[in-house]
Amino acid sequence: MFDLIPQLDWRQSMLLPLLRPLDADPVREFRLDLFPPAAPEMVGVLRRLLSEMLKVAGADSDGPCLILSELVTNALLHGQGAPTVVLELRCGQLYIAVADGSTAAPVRREPDVARTCGRGLDLVAALADDWGVELIGVCGKAVWAVAAVDH
Repeated sequence: MFDLIPQLDWRQSMLLPLLRPLDADPVREFRLDLFPPAAPEMVGVLRRLLSEMLKVAGADSDGPCLILSELVTNALLHGQGAPTVVLELRCGQLYIAVADGSTAAPVRREPDVARTCGRGLDLVAALADDWGVELIGVCGKAVWAVAAVDH
């Protein structure tokens, strides 16, 4: 089975992301691949990190930080294992992806004003320009969102 997969030199796959595109603006564009522990306090740590990165880039952070908080919280509450988080700001668009080891897709509940929890995906849908879920084979899923940020 593994004979069908081309063998790549691990150094190429590890070092290639270190090269910034020549036309990239090093202040207004970034990518972070994060592997935080599965601990509730990490939600605030990740939110503060994104907020500071967006401030440096001159972008508004309120909506994107709320999206990130909701996606990480969902991964911690309903996923399996520690989440993986990717944050990428490119051309005024912030891409957020949070992966976990569960293949169960998140469920958006019917709106109910009496409900005190379970509104996270409604917030993500309201704040993001687009969002969705990608299954990663039998390894889990990634919930992603894209939001325009003002510079």
